[in-house]
Amino acid sequence: MAYETVWEDGGIYWKYSGLVKGEEILEASTQIYGDRRFDEIDYKLVDFSEVEDISISLEQVSLIAFQHKAAEQINPLVRTAIVVSSKCDLAVKFAAFFKDSKWQVELFETVDEANKFLGRLQSF
Repeated sequence: MAYETVWEDGGIYWKYSGLVKGEEILEASTQIYGDRRFDEIDYKLVDFSEVEDISISLEQVSLIAFQHKAAEQINPLVRTAIVVSSKCDLAVKFAAFFKDSKWQVELFETVDEANKFLGRLQSF
C-alpha cells in the first residue's frame, strides 16, 4: 500500500509514498469520505512529498473529482494543504484538480509549511 491515513483531533493526515496508483487514491478517498468522522474535521493534510510517480487514468481522475465534490457538500469548511515537491509536475496537476473547490486548498513544498497553514503542532 502506497498510502496511510491518520485521523487526528480536528483533521486527517494522508500520506502517499513511492509509486502511487489511481486505485489507491480512490480507495483512500472512499475510506476517508465514507467515515462519519469526516463530517467534523477542519483540515486535511495530503502529503505527496515522498511520491516518485502517480499512475492514474482519466476515468479515475473523474471519479476522484466526483468524490471530492460530494465530500464538499458534506463538509464545506475543510482547509486542505497538499505537499508536493516543486520538482514534480504533481503540483500543476493538483492545482488544476482543486481549481473550483469550495475548500480552501493550498499547495506547499514542505510538511512544515503545510502545518503552519493548518495550525498543526505535530509533524510526521
